[in-house]
Parts: sequence; structure tokens; C-alpha cells
Amino acid sequence: MAAVPDLGIEIPEITQIAFVVEDIEDGMNRFDGLLGIGPWDVFEFEPPTLHDTTFRGESHDYSMTLALSYLGETMIELIEPKAGESLYTEHLDEHGEGLHHVACFAFEDTEGVVETFEENGIPVIQSGVFGETPYWYFDTAEQLNGVIFETATNLEAIPEPDRQYP
Repeated sequence: MAAVPDLGIEIPEITQIAFVVEDIEDGMNRFDGLLGIGPWDVFEFEPPTLHDTTFRGESHDYSMTLALSYLGETMIELIEPKAGESLYTEHLDEHGEGLHHVACFAFEDTEGVVETFEENGIPVIQSGVFGETPYWYFDTAEQLNGVIFETATNLEAIPEPDRQYP
């Protein structure tokens, strides 16, 4: 078991729970049919809107389709990987569909949180910028029982969705 450092970070909320799916339409249908979650805002995360992407410490191109909806105050995200190796393709290869990460987008100093994670030996394993909204995934799977932690900032700048479903 990995040693768990005390980062001194207070998580104000879990903003998002995210799942990797093989097919975004099927995922939206299942989450709507079983749990009544919807409607969904669907985004195509691809260049040039998606830029400055990294994967495992290297500059790396990847793309995905995201669907976002809410269950109460919690954002539910479905992710279908499209092109390029990513945390999402790794997850599908190693575990199949399922819970991928939890996220907090409510930090007052997001960049400071990123620095604190990295200074304590928990590196960013995937990152990018969608429009003007940077995001970071941390290598927390060992410490958080298989779940990755994400944060992002400037969410108000996310572009309009490409479509809604249904």
C-alpha cells in the first residue's frame, strides 16, 4: 500500500464524478434510463479547441467526446476516448467501462493545489486546456483505491456544447 502524504489541502466539494464509456450515446441512454440523468451537454474535445495536452509527462495529442449532466449538485461526466492514447484508453484497456475519476473545481487557488500535489510526489499524469479552461489529472489511483483525482479552473470559459442529448 502506498504511503499517503498529508497535503494539507481541504477539498470544498466533489464537483464531478466521471465514467469512461465505449460509446457516448449508449452511456447517456443507460444513465438516463436507469438513473434518470439528463439532458446531457455533449462536447467534442479535439484540436484546436483542445490544446497543450500532456500524457504521462510528455506533450501528447488525444481527443474525446464528453457528456455532462447533473444529479442534484453533482456533475456527472461520461467520456468516450476518440484518438490518441490517454488515461481513458488505458482505463478501457485495463478495467473496461466504469468509474474513472472524481474532481473538485471549487478551489480558490487551483494552481497552488496542483503545485502542492506535485511537491508531495503526486504528479500530473494528464492535462490540457479546453478553450481557456485548463485541467489536471493526478496519479492518485494507488492512494484512492483505483480512482484518479482531477481539478480544473476557469470553468466559466468552457465553450458552448456541440449538442444536447436528447
